[in-house]
Amino acid sequence: MNSLSIKKLSVAFQKGTPSEKKVLDEVNLELEKDDFVCILGSNGTGKSTLLKAILGLVPYTGSISLNEKPIDNEKPYKRARKIGVVYQDPLTGTSPNLTVGENLLLASRKKSFLNKKANRAFLNKAKEDLSSYGLGIEERMRTPTGLLSGGMRQVLTLYMASTFDSELLLLDEHTAALDPNAATKVMDITENILVQKKHIPTLMVTHNLDFALRYGNRLIVLNKGKIVLDVKNEEKKSLTREALLESYGAILSDKTLLRE
Repeated sequence: MNSLSIKKLSVAFQKGTPSEKKVLDEVNLELEKDDFVCILGSNGTGKSTLLKAILGLVPYTGSISLNEKPIDNEKPYKRARKIGVVYQDPLTGTSPNLTVGENLLLASRKKSFLNKKANRAFLNKAKEDLSSYGLGIEERMRTPTGLLSGGMRQVLTLYMASTFDSELLLLDEHTAALDPNAATKVMDITENILVQKKHIPTLMVTHNLDFALRYGNRLIVLNKGKIVLDVKNEEKKSLTREALLESYGAILSDKTLLRE
């Protein structure tokens, strides 16, 4: 069973005007439950627009199904109940004035601030999970998330987005705003989380070519709104940086090519 099924997905901005621009052009994509897909492409080629279409944030033609159920007629807030998202900005995804514990309780959608016993059990489990990442987040449950480092906030958001009834995870350049060491740490934790939770198919937009080659089990390259490369498992593992640049370097952005 395909967890995510996208058929003939097209997105055009300023449609019907002389300035019409087609950003996605009849994209077809099928994800299985254990797929961790890295998406590369130049600026404006449709990477983030693909995620926005899945979330229902831009109008599109074609169809999108999640676990064999069409979601085309669902409003964004309904899709958000089953699709976890982590954006580039560490300030997005948590409420900065609420503590780590309060953010976790809100994200769970199952706990009540009035049920102290249930909350305590829930937060103890969350602390146990967070402690395995080695960042010390579990020691800051009463700290406002606005006081956490960018890496800590991204990991907290990632944990929440992947834990609470998520059927799909979308990562939109979620390490781009971090320094190289923090970005690598967050990517290691990302893969760790997804290996533990194999039931969550994941689409990750990135400009980091080396991350795209190193992480995940599948790599897609977008160009002019179309998928021009889609490799998986052993074929992806055998793909080298040199071979990728030789074949697709001309359509990857300078921002991608400069990554070492």
